[in-house]
Amino acid sequence: MEFKELTLEELIQGYVWSEEEQAYQCIFCGEKFEEGLIYTSRGRSVSALRAIQEHLFDEHGGVFESLLEMDKQVNGLSDSQKEVLEGMYRQKDNKALCEAMSISAATVRTHKFNLQKMKREARVFLAIMEQIENEELVAARKRLDLQEDA
Repeated sequence: MEFKELTLEELIQGYVWSEEEQAYQCIFCGEKFEEGLIYTSRGRSVSALRAIQEHLFDEHGGVFESLLEMDKQVNGLSDSQKEVLEGMYRQKDNKALCEAMSISAATVRTHKFNLQKMKREARVFLAIMEQIENEELVAARKRLDLQEDA
């Protein structure tokens, strides 16, 4: 499984579904949980879906932690941005964040503003890339282009 090929939904949930294998696979370690089998997790019997969800927390600290810990080449985040995001995830207020990071409250606000800006830009960029890569959108565009030429 190529990490760079994962969809946004797969990145958010931390696992992929394999129709061929009828199994959920962890995107971080590759462990698989086959649908239809019963797994033991946290001392009880659970479904494959529940097993992969609990696996993500028990083995990786959750999807957020795993994505945040990735190299800057993968997630594009500086150490300061990671620290601010961690604080936001833990629902720390600006005062607690600036004390923990030894920076001013204004700098924390600036980091948060820049992260929100990155989020907006990322959504627009994803929409642009979808216009290029989505086969249905490309086919529709070609049909419309042909109609204009007629």
